[in-house]
Amino acid sequence: MTFSTSATQLTIWHQKEAARDWLVELCKVYEQKTGVKINVGYLPTGELKTSLVRSVIDGDAPDMAWVPSDFIGDYQKLEFSVIPPELITATSATNHLQTVTYDNQHYGIPLTGGNHLLLYYNKKYVEKPATSWEELVNQADQLKAKGVKPIGWKYSESYWFVAFIPPFGGFPVENNLLTLNTPSMQETLTFYRDMTTSPLQVDASCDYDCSFARFNNGEFAYTINGDWAYTDIAKALGEDFGVALLPSLNGKPIQSMYATMSLVFPNQSLSGEKRKALIDFANYMQSFEIQQRLFSEISSFPVHEQVVAALENSADPALKVFLTQMQKSKGAPPTPAMSAAWIGIRKGFDLYMSGHASPEEATALMQRVGEHELKKSQKQSAIK
Repeated sequence: MTFSTSATQLTIWHQKEAARDWLVELCKVYEQKTGVKINVGYLPTGELKTSLVRSVIDGDAPDMAWVPSDFIGDYQKLEFSVIPPELITATSATNHLQTVTYDNQHYGIPLTGGNHLLLYYNKKYVEKPATSWEELVNQADQLKAKGVKPIGWKYSESYWFVAFIPPFGGFPVENNLLTLNTPSMQETLTFYRDMTTSPLQVDASCDYDCSFARFNNGEFAYTINGDWAYTDIAKALGEDFGVALLPSLNGKPIQSMYATMSLVFPNQSLSGEKRKALIDFANYMQSFEIQQRLFSEISSFPVHEQVVAALENSADPALKVFLTQMQKSKGAPPTPAMSAAWIGIRKGFDLYMSGHASPEEATALMQRVGEHELKKSQKQSAIK
C-alpha cells in the first residue's frame, strides 16, 4: 500500500456512533504511519446530511465523509466526486456496487455492508421465534401472561416503516420515479397504525433509545433493530440472545432495505490538491487489516471479499441468520428520487399517524412533497 508522506491534513465526517472513538484512534495510527493528520468530525444521525449540504454551500466541506450509501441520491447538491472504478479495491460484489452507482457512475467507495433490520428475540420468553406476523400476534397474550410486552422498535422512523411496504406490493420508487400515492402505501399506513391497538400494542412513542434499552432489560420479548445493534444486544442478553429473519406478512416477507457505509468526497475534493492523500486513505480503509478490524472491533460487516469469505466459513447459527437476512434485503436505491421519497414519506406518515389525514390524503401529500423535492434537486443540477 502506498502512503502519502506530505504534511497534508484531511478532514472526515461521519455519523456512526460505534466508530466515534474507534475512528479517531485509527486515524492517529494512520498519522504515525504516513504523517497525514486526519481530523475526525462526528455528527449524530439526522444531522450529517444537512451539515454536509450547508458546508458545501459555505465552501468549507470536509475532504471526505463516511456515510450511508443513500446519501448518494443527493450527489448533485453535495457535489460528490465521481470515483474511478480502479479506486474501489475491496469489493466487486454487485450488491455493494449498486448502492454507490447512479447513471453508470460510482459516487462512493463501499467500506461496510448491511444496515439492514433483523428480528431479535429473548429466549427467556420465546422458545420458537415467529416466522409470520400473524404468528407473532397469536403469541401476544402468552407473552403478556409472562409479564413481558410482545414487541417494540423505533416505530416512528421511516426506515422501519418502509420495510412493511413490500408485503402490500409496493416500494417508494421505481426507475427514479416516485411511487408513493398508491393503494399499497395506503394499506401499509393503515396496517402500521393498527398495530398500536392490536394485541401487540406497539408503543408509538418509544424511540430508538427507549426500544433498545427496554428490550435489553427484558421488557420486550421481541424487537426489530439493525445489524449495527447485533453485538450490543448479544452482550446484553447473553445466553438468552436470539436473532431470526424478519417475519412474513400476507405471505410475503417484511423486507428491510440494505445499504453500504461508503466513503464519499464532497465538493469534488477528489479533483483537488489533496487527491493523492485521499486515495491513500481510501486504500487504507479498504485494506484486509482494517476490514477485519471493522468487524471485530465495531461489529460493522466488511466488504473485503477475502474477509467476508472467512467470516462466512466460520459463522455460527446467529451470524448465518444475519447473513441470510442481508441477502434477502433490498438495496436502497442511490437515486435522487429515493432521497426525495424519504422527505415525502416523513411528511405523510406524521400527518396520518397524528390523526389529521386519511390514508389517501397522507399518500397524496407524500407524493406531492416528494415530487417537489425531486424537482428542486433537478433544478440545482441544471444550474450547476
